[in-house]
Amino acid sequence: MRKTKSVARALPPSLTQSLGHLPLSGTYTLLDSSAAASRLGISKATLYAYVSRGLLSATTDASDPRVRRYSSFEIERLLRRKEGGRQREQHSMAALSEGLPVLDTALSCARDGQPIYRGQSALDLAEQASAEDIARLLWQFDAAIDPFAGPAPTLCAPWHSLCVTLPAGHNTRTLALFATALGDLHGPSWLPDGPALAQACAAHLRALIASFLASPPSDQPLHCQFREAWQLPAAADPLLRRALVLVADHEMNMVSFTARCLASVNASLGAALLAAMCNITANFNGGSCEQVEALWDELAAASDLEAALMRRLDRGAGLPGFNHMSYPAGDPRARMLLAECSHMPGADSAGLAQSIAPAVERLTGWKPSIDFALVSLRRALGAPANAALSLQMAGRGIGVLAHILEQRRSGQRLWVAARYTGP
Repeated sequence: MRKTKSVARALPPSLTQSLGHLPLSGTYTLLDSSAAASRLGISKATLYAYVSRGLLSATTDASDPRVRRYSSFEIERLLRRKEGGRQREQHSMAALSEGLPVLDTALSCARDGQPIYRGQSALDLAEQASAEDIARLLWQFDAAIDPFAGPAPTLCAPWHSLCVTLPAGHNTRTLALFATALGDLHGPSWLPDGPALAQACAAHLRALIASFLASPPSDQPLHCQFREAWQLPAAADPLLRRALVLVADHEMNMVSFTARCLASVNASLGAALLAAMCNITANFNGGSCEQVEALWDELAAASDLEAALMRRLDRGAGLPGFNHMSYPAGDPRARMLLAECSHMPGADSAGLAQSIAPAVERLTGWKPSIDFALVSLRRALGAPANAALSLQMAGRGIGVLAHILEQRRSGQRLWVAARYTGP
């Protein structure tokens, strides 16, 4: 009888999953047909049928081309699928399009119409906390470790050159700058969970902020960096600070999920963070600042505000920046920022915000989202045209890093299987 041929596929112990998941550590083997059929509890004929249907793959034995062998990893995965039955397979097929699978997280949620960070109200935190305070809360390093105690990273000459040569105002400039900065940052997947990793997170966040602002990394408070780069008065500090706190994280979204997928397979901090930031050009719920800017310009030029809104609705153009799915009664983050904007002296844009929002609610019942509020803030402060989106995505970098850390600490690998439907 031919012996089972073993092929080692050892993975780092840190990736071992919890009970109920297919373990990712240990040694997997290539089984002959008898062993494979026995493990599955089927005949060899059924085993071959599984291969023809694409449920299993067969590998040629290097020592005997006539023999086929079968991965014990695939067999164990198939056994778990069989245990769940056809209902589980149907649920799995719908998972990605229906917001599943559900991942456990202790970072943030929307509860009773309120944004929550680790059990605390984000609105209450926004009253006094800084963006750095929220990073410390979400990242959850030892209390004695301050990620921001060290100096800001020093970036290479090509990064500074790109700040000058790349055209301003384009989202791709931020991505190019941050990608260039990664060569000067240290964040490999093997960094232990301690001071070095904490400092690496802070360095990556500071480099990300620098890339959004096209200014050298700084150890100044994050909101002050935005204010100085945009040449705003000191009175802007509270607004900028609150905005960064309120956008730091929000449930499980495409930005954070992208980072978690890469973190689960041992990507570096920089690679996972860069991948998440590539969502800056995507159209997703809670990321429509540019569309809100265009809507604002259209309505500002209209002689009749409600008539202009009705024309948009009639042609199916929609109203970006309203009706956030997580807050059917209205986005409380938007209420907080809009209230602050309304107090800005001589802010014509803030006045328009106070007109647009009630008009939309009268017509549709919809209330402003954080995107609308960020655009209102941007215009009330007189910040650059791309400031709302920059503030949102740069602030979200805090939460993305928290999701990367949480995913690494969980040891769970995220992946999806494909079912070939081609010819």
